[in-house]
Amino acid sequence: MEIAPGVHRVPGVTGSNAVLLVDRRMALVDCGVSGNGEAIVRYIRSLGRDPKDLAWVVLTHFHFDHSGSAAELHHLTGAQVVAHVAETELDHHGKRLLIKGNEGEQPPGWYRWAMRRARRHERDAHYHDTEVHQPVEDGQVLPCLGGLRVIHTPGHTPGSICPLLQQPRVLFLGDSVLNNVDRLSRPLMWDRAKRRRLDASLRSLRELDAEMACFGHGPPLTEEVMRRVQALTDRPYDVPTWRIVLRNWRTLRRFQASTRRPGHWEGGPR
Repeated sequence: MEIAPGVHRVPGVTGSNAVLLVDRRMALVDCGVSGNGEAIVRYIRSLGRDPKDLAWVVLTHFHFDHSGSAAELHHLTGAQVVAHVAETELDHHGKRLLIKGNEGEQPPGWYRWAMRRARRHERDAHYHDTEVHQPVEDGQVLPCLGGLRVIHTPGHTPGSICPLLQQPRVLFLGDSVLNNVDRLSRPLMWDRAKRRRLDASLRSLRELDAEMACFGHGPPLTEEVMRRVQALTDRPYDVPTWRIVLRNWRTLRRFQASTRRPGHWEGGPR
């Protein structure tokens, strides 16, 4: 589905949203969990394009619901997997791979117990060995639709990025911001230092002039984009985690369950 000139939200993708940038050489921003490769290739073909025209799979961060199909798409199309260098590590052969796991950050036991049913699907979540062919850093630009500029926004993960498309002006927020339809929110994070880092990253975006925002979870935003991003950073996030959980209990349960179904609304706290 085309949501802006040359910008397509790929239907039928499970996990995160996947957004295709259609130009002579195409780019895909995020790709959902594993198993989405064929659906993405089918969509490219439905546009009358050759899947080999997909040049880059750009990952906003390493989490499996955004990166799971990257290796599959490289195999199917030859596209280069792109991620910030801080989301990668070298294996014992010197190959640069996407990092795995959750960086050692675990929710407290009471939360894991309370969310055990909603989190049952995560047992099937696997981090694959995913080679990163093009590690990038802040300020680098991919030549697609006038340029896709990498903006390093650490916090949610060390190498999270919020790429900015130059034309049309589309900001990709990954999981740094979630769109709950009625409000924008930040992801639930257990480490208060990481929450402060994320807020610093989001404040660095305040002066951008994006006309549309795309999110890893939730529909695109087309009105008052930067006013709403700025308003989000005006709200304090450096508060005890238990307060965030209590205030957003129902939203969190929907969020945990929704990655099982493609195209389903996802929400998040604050």
